[in-house]
Amino acid sequence: MIAHVVGDQYRFRLTAASLSDRGSRATNDDFLGMVDVGGRGFCCALADGAGGHGHGGLAARLTVNAVLDGFRHNPLFAPAGLASLISLAEHTVAVEQPVSVSRRHMSATVVLLCLDLAKGRALWAHWGDSRLYWFRDQRVHRMTEDHSVVQQLLHAGVYRNEDPRDLPNRSVLAGAVGAESQIPPTVLSKAVDLVAGDAFLLCSDGLWEGIHEDDMEEALRLSQNPEDWLEHMETTLRAQGKPHQDNFSAFAIWVSPSEDGL
Repeated sequence: MIAHVVGDQYRFRLTAASLSDRGSRATNDDFLGMVDVGGRGFCCALADGAGGHGHGGLAARLTVNAVLDGFRHNPLFAPAGLASLISLAEHTVAVEQPVSVSRRHMSATVVLLCLDLAKGRALWAHWGDSRLYWFRDQRVHRMTEDHSVVQQLLHAGVYRNEDPRDLPNRSVLAGAVGAESQIPPTVLSKAVDLVAGDAFLLCSDGLWEGIHEDDMEEALRLSQNPEDWLEHMETTLRAQGKPHQDNFSAFAIWVSPSEDGL
C-alpha cells in the first residue's frame, strides 16, 4: 500500500507505505492504520499484540482503532493529545479484558506518529518495544527507547554498550497497553520541526530485531520511494532465514516539499 497526503495549504506532502506479515507464525498479531483529517492533521499507529498472551491480535486491533478514532474526533496536536489517545486505547482494552478468561491478560505495544503538515511539525508517542525511527539526511536522527526490562538494566549499568537485540530476555516488557506496567507510555514533550527529506519508520520488534540501524540507512539510500524502502528491508529480513520469524509490520513515511506535486 502506498498513499499520498497533499494539500494547497501544507508546507509538506507525505508519501506513506505499509507492510505487515505474519512471518513464520500461525497468525499475525500486529495491526496498523492511519487517518488523514485534512488541515487538522495526519496520524498513523502500529500495535503488536504481546506474544504468549491470549488475544494479542485483538488487543492490537483495539489499540490502533482507539487511537485513530480518537484522533479523528479530536485531532489535538499536542503532547497531551497523544497521551489521551494512548489512555483511550488503554481504557478500550481494559473494558474488553473481563469479557472472558482468555482475554484477561491481552496486551499490545503501540507506537504512533502525528503530523501537522500545515506548520511542518511532528509528534510521537509509544508504549512497549514497537519503535519509531526518525531519519534525516538518510541517517538515524532519533529513535524511541524500548519499555523493556533489558532497557532498564542498560540504564542501571548492568549492561554497557550492548545492543538490546543480543541480550537475554530482550522481549520481556516493562510497559504496554493492557499490561501491568512498571513504566508509563512515553510522549514526545515538544513537537519537532520537519525538513524536506525527513523519513519516519514505525515498526514492530519483528522487523527491527532482525535489521540493524545501518541496514535501515543503507536501504533508505537505495530506495526511490517508501514502498521500495520497506521492500529492501523485508528482503534483508527474509534473507536471514529465521525458522521462528515473528510477525513484522512497519509504516514508512517520507516528507517532501509540497510544491513537488505527485
